[in-house]
Amino acid sequence: MAVAPGEAGRQGNDGRVRVRDFLRHDGIALDSPDDRLSLDDTLMKGAFLHRELRRGLVVHISDAIEERAFTATSLLPEELSCIFFLEGSVDLSIGDRRFAFQADRGAARGVAIMNACPEHFARASRGRQHLRHLVVSATPEWLHRDALEAVADTKGGARLLRDHLAEHRWTLTPRMVELVRQIFTPSPLIPELRDLYLEGRAVELVAETMAAVLQADRSDAGGTLLTRQDATCLQRARDFIEAHTAEPLSVETIARAAGISASGLQRLFRVSENRSVFHYVRDIRLERAFAALSHGDASVQEASVIAGYTSAANFATAFRRRFGIVPTAVRAKD
Repeated sequence: MAVAPGEAGRQGNDGRVRVRDFLRHDGIALDSPDDRLSLDDTLMKGAFLHRELRRGLVVHISDAIEERAFTATSLLPEELSCIFFLEGSVDLSIGDRRFAFQADRGAARGVAIMNACPEHFARASRGRQHLRHLVVSATPEWLHRDALEAVADTKGGARLLRDHLAEHRWTLTPRMVELVRQIFTPSPLIPELRDLYLEGRAVELVAETMAAVLQADRSDAGGTLLTRQDATCLQRARDFIEAHTAEPLSVETIARAAGISASGLQRLFRVSENRSVFHYVRDIRLERAFAALSHGDASVQEASVIAGYTSAANFATAFRRRFGIVPTAVRAKD
């Protein structure tokens, strides 16, 4: 899910995905803040694999350098996506909901999202970064057909599979960490067994994901799944932040606009964004500063103000930590 469908497998022999490689796939549109992009410009380079291992079960592996900021849009089918980020960050929009994915420097985490009906999908990257992630996607038909019907019929499983854009985040068990590692670094096998090797681990990851959902449901009445009311409050908060980024913002002010308590809002952001409200606001401001720099609309000092920093040194430090590049390097591309 965290990449445009069909993106992998269309790179050239040199491991590069160019603008033309994206556009060869029906249903994908591409946009970039760089209006000088040509069809031969490289967007990503590295190792990719996008494979349907069995009808309804797809694995996507990416270990690549993203060279430029871009947004890819397409139509996402009905499916459960199990997402594991090891490095990098990506923003997604599915329908009217937005999701942020970022590698956790502490404990490894997984994210499961159920798309209960076909939906418009947009995936945005802000610039040069190392992106290393795994997505295992399964259709509802596969889940019911391949020995998971009993799980899908439980309260927690049904909630995830039937509630459109339901989201669940959890800390990976040691076994899941090992499965992800094995997929990225498989033991040498003859080519005919490679898909079987991947399929076994992909199936186990889906099963472990469902187990995490059920465990959360049993240990807590709501688990960490977002209810529709939670999702509505969260979206109100995001919209309010987007509209008032240039203004002083407090958690209490945002919570009032979202119709939820301050502590409830913090909980939603921890569950959905894996970060506090403060860190979310900071990252939004840094993203706007990055955009202003990359478009040539602001100097580094002006971008620092956009991001809410009075110290240029502190801004540069936060910027480099967020994007892996210093502000002057972005500005120098003009």
